Amino acid sequence: MKKFNRIGIVGLGLIGGSIALELKKRKISKYVYGFSRKISTMKKARKRGIIDRYFLSFEKMVSSVDFLIISTPIKVIENYFLVVKKINPSLLMTDVASVKEEIVKKAEKILGKNSKFIGSHPIAGSEKSGIDAVEEGLFKNKTVVITPTENSDKSCIKKVEFFWKSLGANVYFLKPDVHDRILGFTSHLPHFLVFSLIETFISQKNKKEMMKYFGTGFFDTTRIGKSNPDMWTDIFFSNKEVLVFWICEFEKTLKKMKNLLEKDRIDEFLKKLKKIKEVRENIENA
Repeated sequence: MKKFNRIGIVGLGLIGGSIALELKKRKISKYVYGFSRKISTMKKARKRGIIDRYFLSFEKMVSSVDFLIISTPIKVIENYFLVVKKINPSLLMTDVASVKEEIVKKAEKILGKNSKFIGSHPIAGSEKSGIDAVEEGLFKNKTVVITPTENSDKSCIKKVEFFWKSLGANVYFLKPDVHDRILGFTSHLPHFLVFSLIETFISQKNKKEMMKYFGTGFFDTTRIGKSNPDMWTDIFFSNKEVLVFWICEFEKTLKKMKNLLEKDRIDEFLKKLKKIKEVRENIENA
């Protein structure tokens, strides 16, 4: 498939900036353009050679590119759709958000069911954020989920698939609602639980004393608690119903494990832990 000519990226944080870096490194696009709400971010990206040019006006960038990647918080994506509809409604687009059903519905509502927007989600983030967190090879062998609908143009789907594979990613396809249900468990629930665990620590009166005794177990478990609060608040509330469902499922499991502990059912508890260890190892090996 033919490579791209002019790709524009809105949002030059960890994901958006790393996409730009890979595009330049792999020569996937002749030109890579950037737009960010912070001029300092765009200047830094240009100075580092991550982008070829930045725009002070999103409207001008929209009319200058043939493929647009939206890498912004969920709550503002709708605003960019409105601008695209006004200036370049036939523009090929994708996004990188962790929630898909809400965004796909907004795209179809604003741009029309036959728009060239194809939802994407690269599962390649970390607790880091911003232009300084940009990482080379971030998408190599990582999973990217593409979420087309029955109305999506097949040629557009192929172009977006080609784009992600060009970055070294493994591409899978899911319906938007199925994506949100699965990622609600594999990503959103773990983040919610870690934030809740740290909140439990915050509520303790002897925090200063407890801090002396944190070990690798606590630090490994709570690493993602350093993630961007604004981003995760957006994700939690955009996928609220699914997240609440998984929280309830987790509460059932927690209650069962607590019951075994309280009733001194050691053999049964040990058997469960052995099975859990086996499953965890199999997941990683797979």
